[in-house]
Formats: sequence, structure tokens, C-alpha cells
Amino acid sequence: MKLWDYEAFIFDLDGTLIDSGKYHAQAFSDAVLSHSGYLLKPDEHHEFFSKHSTWFAETLNERYGLKLDPEAVLAEKRERVQEIFETELFDGAREFLELWYRKKPMALATNSPLSFVKPALEKADLLKFFKCITTACDVKNRKPDPEIVQVTVQKLQVDPLNTLVFEDQLIGIKAARLAGAKVVAVDNGQPVNYPVDVAVHTWSDLLKLSELR
Repeated sequence: MKLWDYEAFIFDLDGTLIDSGKYHAQAFSDAVLSHSGYLLKPDEHHEFFSKHSTWFAETLNERYGLKLDPEAVLAEKRERVQEIFETELFDGAREFLELWYRKKPMALATNSPLSFVKPALEKADLLKFFKCITTACDVKNRKPDPEIVQVTVQKLQVDPLNTLVFEDQLIGIKAARLAGAKVVAVDNGQPVNYPVDVAVHTWSDLLKLSELR
């Protein structure tokens, strides 16, 4: 993989740049418990990483006969994550952004709302790296729908075929591919069965690849 060949980079946030999945999963679990009395199992915390809140709330309704209101669960989950969240960058993520800053246009495309994204980026001092930011508030359909990636590509005014998207979960990989972009899976230590034709790298790997022209 030759990173210098790409015209622009688009990054997912949660689970890709920042280690926030555990906070989102706990906040979702707390919201589900509040609305239904059901306590998520440990493996369902992990399952949540590959879904978004309304989708998983509907899954739990089907699985256990619950009567969760997905939008109400989402609203309470968003409030709860603000209470418990601590910004933790994955090792090498900041170094990668610093290395490519002003060399390539970089953008953020995330399923999280702006009310979470902006404070998280401010706490991590990452805002300056991104030419544009697309959140769940900017689209009708979240990943795995390609809309977030498509909107971001349009903002950057680049060719999706020459754009590299960094993702950690299958829904993000699917969104990037449906938008026509290239994608790399960022290994954050979570067990994910990535497609065999998707390159998987840690940030340390990607820093080394950045040196190759």
C-alpha cells in the first residue's frame, strides 16, 4: 500500500482514532437497562461496536421481545456517553495525523453526532488536522450507508477512487466501498473478521508505510 498515491484521507473517529467504543457500549447498555430492565451481556457490548444504537435496539427487541424505543434509547445513550467519556487516542494515531498534516487533505466521517465529536476532538487537540468534518447530524443515513463518505468526498472535492478511508468496523468498510473509495482497516485490538481483500494495519504499521514513496 503506497499512501503517497492517494489524493486525500478520510478517517472514522470511534475505534479508529480514539478508543471510545467501550464508552459508547457502556452508555448504550445503561440506556437499555434504564428503558427495559435488560442488562447487556459482555459479548453484546462487543457486538455493539459493529452496529449503531437504533439498529442494535431494534435487534434486542427482536431477540428478547423487548419494547425499546430506538430513538429514546439513542437520546439517553448520547447523554450518558457525555457523562462517562474520556478521550484516549490509539498509539500512533496523532503521529500519523501530524505526519500527513498539510501534505494531504484530511477529513473526518463519523456516525457520532456533532455534540459528541466536537468536544472529543477539542479534548484530543485534533480539530486542526481536518479540512472538513461530517457527522450523523449532516446525513439522513448513517454507515453502512455510503452517504457520510459521499458527502465528505464532495466537501473535499476529490475523486473517491483516489481517496483512502480509515475504518475499524465492517459497517464503515462497507460504507467506504459503496462510495467508491479505497479503504484500510485499522487494527485496534478488537477481533473483527475483515474481508480478505482489505488491508489491515496498526497505526504503527501505517507510520512505517508513510515513509515509502
